[in-house]
Amino acid sequence: MYNTDDYIKLIKERLSPYRFNHSMCVADKARELAKKHGVDPDKAYIAGILHDVTKETDYAEQRRLIEQFETMTDLEINNKKVYHQMSGAAFVQSELGIADSDIIGGIRYHTTGREDMTTFEMIIYLADFTSADRDYPDVDIMREKTDNDLLDGMLYSLSYTITSIVKQGRQIHPDTINCYNYCLALSVKH
Repeated sequence: MYNTDDYIKLIKERLSPYRFNHSMCVADKARELAKKHGVDPDKAYIAGILHDVTKETDYAEQRRLIEQFETMTDLEINNKKVYHQMSGAAFVQSELGIADSDIIGGIRYHTTGREDMTTFEMIIYLADFTSADRDYPDVDIMREKTDNDLLDGMLYSLSYTITSIVKQGRQIHPDTINCYNYCLALSVKH
């Protein structure tokens, strides 16, 4: 269905060695989590490889890609940290011809999350947060929570992210707040 070797070659050409290594670590973690949670591990691996495909692309080019598929809000325009998830989803559709909604959604929401996240999207989000190359404070706790229960991993990671953004005095994307509330409501039912 997809030629993994071509995607690996593509990101190796487009990304710095650091970002390439990160993408491959995310792909490995995504495949591992997918197997554990009954999601297609090959598709998760592809989404992991491609999740940062536009991370090092010029912001003007990223914005051009994004605006082919969606209208950016003022908050998004002024928060370049979310560009790559949006432009990455646009890139895989427009440049690679990928139409798979799981892969597109996994890339599109791997930074902010969103309300009604699918299991596949959670896996890509958490694989990015817990890949082998990550070494931020609490990463071991995050890995343990994620490996035991995706929802616990989501709640912990979202709390971590929201707290970090608040401490930096930056705006929080509404998708992140909605994702937190969604996961919290799910955990009560869980």
